[in-house]
Order: sequence, then C-alpha cells, then structure tokens
Amino acid sequence: MGIAAGPCGRPHPKKLCISSNFSSPGSAVAYIVQPMSEGTLLDAGAKDADLKSAFAALSKDYGSLTARVRALSHLVVCTCSGVTLRLHFPAFRQSKPTLSELVDAIAVYLVHFALPRSEVEALSELYKTIDAAEFMKRYSLLESRARALFIKANETTERNGEAGELLLYLLTEWILDAPQLIAKMSLKTNPRMPVHGADGIHVRYSEKDQKLLLYWGESKLHANVGNAIAAAAKSISEALEPDKLKHEIDLVQQNISFSGLQAAEKEALLRYLNPFEEKYNERLDVTTCLIGFNFDGFVKVAAVDPKQAEAEFRRLAEAELAKVAPRLAKALTDKGLATQPIEIFFLPLPSVSDFRDLFQEKIGWKA
Repeated sequence: MGIAAGPCGRPHPKKLCISSNFSSPGSAVAYIVQPMSEGTLLDAGAKDADLKSAFAALSKDYGSLTARVRALSHLVVCTCSGVTLRLHFPAFRQSKPTLSELVDAIAVYLVHFALPRSEVEALSELYKTIDAAEFMKRYSLLESRARALFIKANETTERNGEAGELLLYLLTEWILDAPQLIAKMSLKTNPRMPVHGADGIHVRYSEKDQKLLLYWGESKLHANVGNAIAAAAKSISEALEPDKLKHEIDLVQQNISFSGLQAAEKEALLRYLNPFEEKYNERLDVTTCLIGFNFDGFVKVAAVDPKQAEAEFRRLAEAELAKVAPRLAKALTDKGLATQPIEIFFLPLPSVSDFRDLFQEKIGWKA
C-alpha cells in the first residue's frame, strides 16, 4: 500500500473504503475499492446534518389539502408494536363526501409524483425568467407526460390503483414529512427495468434517533376492508424479503441522479445503502400503507344535519377503526410483521370503484 503525506507533512498509510455506489449485481468483486482520506472519515458524521437540510429543501407545503382531506384524531392503537394507525377521509359538504373534489385536488400533483424531480426543478428554475405563455406551455407538456405515464402504467402493470398510489405519496410527504426520493411511476413504463415492489420510495432523516428512515409504500384499494388488510399484509411481507428489498435499494442507487440532491448529499445518502459502511446499520426501513375500502358510514350520515354530519362521521369512523384494528394486528402478526415499523393510512370511501373511475376519467383514460 502506498504512503501519503499526513498532517504536518508526516506520512501515513492510505485508508481504503468500499464505494457506496455499488448498484451492479454480483459478488464483492463488483464493489469498487478506492482511497479515502482521514478527512473523509472525520466528515462522515457531518453529512447527516446536510441530509436533514437537504430533505427539508425537497419538502413542499400541503396545507391547502386540509380542505379536502380530513384527519381523524383517535385513541385506537394496534397491538403490533411497530404500527401507527392513521385515518383520513374526504371532507363533507351538505352531509355528503366531496369525493370528486378530492380527486381534482390530488390530480394537481400528478407532475410532481410521476416525473423525476430534476425535470420539474429544471422548469421551476425558469419561472419568471421566460415569457409567461412559454412557461405555461412547457408546464402543460410536463403535465401531458405525467398523464400519459399514469395511463401507460395502468396498461403495463395491468393495475388500476394509481389513484391510491398518488394519495399515499401525498400523505407520506405531508403527514410524515418524508419527500419522495425517486419517481417510481416514471420507471414503471420502462420495459427494460423491472420495478415490481414498492409503490413509492420516500426518505426522512430523524435527528432525534440519528437514523435515516426509508419509507417503502404499498397502496391497497378494495371494496371489502378485510380483503384490503389481507392484501396489504401479504404485499408488505413480500416487499421486505431480502432480495426484494435489495432490488428496491438498487433502484435508488441507479436513479439517485434524479433525486434533486447535490453530489455530497447523494454520497451521504448512499452510505446508508452500502453494507460496507457503518451508516448502513443506522438505516430504518419503514413501510407506509394506504388501505382504502368501502364504508357505509357515508350513507348513515347523509340524512344528518349538515352542521353535524362530519362530527357524526368521525364517531362512526373511529368505531370502525377500533373494529378493524385487531384484524389488522392478526394479519400482520401472522406474516411475522408484529414489530416491523408500519405507518397505516386507513381511507374509508363511499365507493372505491367510484374513486378509481373518477381519477381515471380525470387523467383521460377509462378502463
């Protein structure tokens, strides 16, 4: 091994590190060994603060969504230690849920969800630097591409749950303050890239725990809540299998250039994905899951005084949540997920089918 000059001109041996960019499959031979200076070792801890600021810069303000998406404050808990139960529902107007307005509201975020952040930011940087009409034209082109991606993803994957994926994306960024790391939708339509697995990939740095949190999203929309829970438990269990998780991590590594992070921030993040780095042990894999289902509570409050309808719905929804929480706990426990960190977003709907149809009509495609 060669000798390099150290502090004050004294020589010291070079240290070696395993490159954190190791997305190529294969054995350890594929991992690149390269010199690392003493300063790099000392700087490693400082990168965490950079990540916290970097992720904050990627976050957006979703305050306007509170008019369309309500949150239920409740005391219901799941016996699975890692599970947090959340419940959201469409806002009411004149005793009826504003489902169509909810679809209109989430569709506004098609571009941000479906396209790589780098493309959206490239256009944002042109704001007020080019003619307004030209800017609107370019944004319209991005929006058309985003809609086309949704349609193609439906056809490619033979699924129609993208409305749920979009809403889960928004709830994860908004409620959990975890920005999307890569746009999975833009990868789904690439025939050369298998992207089976998580519906979304988000990230947050916990200063309190000194850990990087990677959120792997699953969206399940079923008319029957029991079927939705069963499907969710199965998908979560499969997604956390070592080979599946490695595939998702490979996707992050291969597409990190689209994350909107600067070079130093990307390198800091990649340390948490490299099993040859100590930071790898400080990563926490968290599952986010949207469970949408038909709920008759909407019908029950239809005849209630408009001033009391939403309050009455909250009461019915909390009772339903208390009823399904044990079923969720059993389904997760049966799959060995009793201690897995999972953020559950329950979404009672007047009709899952109507929600899907309204969304697909909104993006210009009907199944």
